[in-house]
Amino acid sequence: MAHQAIYRKWRPMIFEDIVGQSHITQTLKNQISGDKIGHAYLFCGTRGTGKTTCAKVFSRAVNCLNPHDGSPCNECEVCKGIIDGSILDVKEIDAASNNGVDNIREIRDDVRYVSTNAKYTVYIIDEVHMLSSGAFNALLKTLEEPPEHVIFILATTEAHKVPQTILSRCQRFDFKRIKPSDIILRMKEIAHGDGLNISDDAYDILAKLADGSMRDGLSILERVISSCGNSITAENITSTLGISTSESIFKITEAIADGDTANIISTINTITADGKDLRVFIDSLISHFRDMLLCKIAGNSNSILDYSAEDIVKLKALSARMSFEKISHAASVLSDAQANTKWVKSPRIIYELALIKLAKPEFDDSSAALLDRLSTLENKVANGAVTDTSSLSERIGRLETQIKNGIPAVSKEIKEEKNNTQKKTTPVRLYRPIPEYELTCDNPIVKAAKNWDNISITMCNHAGHLKPCLMNRNITIDADGIILLFKREEKGAHDIAVMFKDKLCQTFRRASGTEYVIKLAYEDEIQEELVDFWNLPSAQNPSSSNENQNISADPLDNLVQNFSEIIEDADESEFIEYDSSNDSFSQSSFGDDDEREEFLEQSELSDEDENN
Repeated sequence: MAHQAIYRKWRPMIFEDIVGQSHITQTLKNQISGDKIGHAYLFCGTRGTGKTTCAKVFSRAVNCLNPHDGSPCNECEVCKGIIDGSILDVKEIDAASNNGVDNIREIRDDVRYVSTNAKYTVYIIDEVHMLSSGAFNALLKTLEEPPEHVIFILATTEAHKVPQTILSRCQRFDFKRIKPSDIILRMKEIAHGDGLNISDDAYDILAKLADGSMRDGLSILERVISSCGNSITAENITSTLGISTSESIFKITEAIADGDTANIISTINTITADGKDLRVFIDSLISHFRDMLLCKIAGNSNSILDYSAEDIVKLKALSARMSFEKISHAASVLSDAQANTKWVKSPRIIYELALIKLAKPEFDDSSAALLDRLSTLENKVANGAVTDTSSLSERIGRLETQIKNGIPAVSKEIKEEKNNTQKKTTPVRLYRPIPEYELTCDNPIVKAAKNWDNISITMCNHAGHLKPCLMNRNITIDADGIILLFKREEKGAHDIAVMFKDKLCQTFRRASGTEYVIKLAYEDEIQEELVDFWNLPSAQNPSSSNENQNISADPLDNLVQNFSEIIEDADESEFIEYDSSNDSFSQSSFGDDDEREEFLEQSELSDEDENN
């Protein structure tokens, strides 16, 4: 016979074997014994709580020839036929894969036929919330007034997705999460039947990992059996599943309470070296802080907490050492760290930093960390650990005032450091300042900047794909050339400029007749370095009057003054296409052979002016 999973092998066959749902099974047994069976039932609850199992037992019980106190005998012909599938009057349908209108119409047509071998035809529709709205509408009338021989049992894990029109036509039963003690009791029965040797602490771990689901607990048990055999201890479970022991969790918590960062790093290193999953460990640690909160605020928490007597004593001792603010802050910080590690390749550093902040709240200036520090100071004063409270009282008063006003308390040193770092030094790659004595209206780059409108139009005419980077663009200047300024929301234009930066520089040199370059920057990056090149003084050095005269007679200025229409209305008929071997797509460009025709060299312009 093929291997069968433990949860299937040990599936309850009578109502009495269903774990933790006596409030439901007793009601169903009473209905069967009193012959007050309903026509439609809705079983709701989380996974692994026994909804489908209960439905199968109920389907046999209503058809059993010899029921025992409402439970099926599982020995009569009808019970055996339903179990082995030879009697087709009990039909189990998966709504996740049969959720269309046509599937429900088939059911609606089939209910007209009477049962062949059993008293009732039972339809078990699992995950009924997956049905489409059309399928629900098709089911409504049949569900409200089915034939006398038909019973519907609907099972779902998400009852809020079932329409109210369906809910109002069913008897609803809500399945509870199974208590750890009930899970342990059932596992002991299974272990005895299968000849398993499981230690008590292993049962505790399995019940905690099951998280209220009997099926999940048995699946974990089967995995451990496959790895470790029939003798199972707590160490076998932790090593097989890669989970951390309670010892590691208590050790980390004590290190946080003591402010011992070295012990935190050492424990994390041991956990990762043992192959444990840090995310699973942090999950357990968050649950641990939750249990500490219960110890802090609940008077009698022993019945709520699922710990051994020794661990409960340690848990209460730790919760007494830590304030409510610190415990709640710890749970919040660890939850945020988990959220931040979803997109990180190496989450260990994030977890370590979070734990270090909890151990050393002075490294954290958030409001929650300040409340943690404040509560620690108050505890020290209350316990007599601090005798001179004059300065301490002042500090507490100042903290309380700042927190009430919504102002985070930041030390004077931190404020000064922040003020000192507010002014950023502009990188040289973005801005290289022009010496003050050279920053005059006669500087060639200043002249080019003042003529930027014409230069940019010429550049656009000869390289149309650069228009988004050039047109209506604010600029400034530095010792290297023109700096194009982009707003942060102009990322697309900035990316195009970066891609074609070499082309921008080449085109600018040809259009301006200079050897300056084009640089790119966001406005907020060099906000403090902007140059007002329209209001610069003239050069004052008389010894350089001839040189200034030559500069003022810049051929480019003369060309713009006398022939501006030539520059603005560049002849586009001479454009040629890019060579595809050099660029990823074709755009208009200057050919190397056309440079002489399009732009006159500086020396040629000077000679022409002298002849004129």
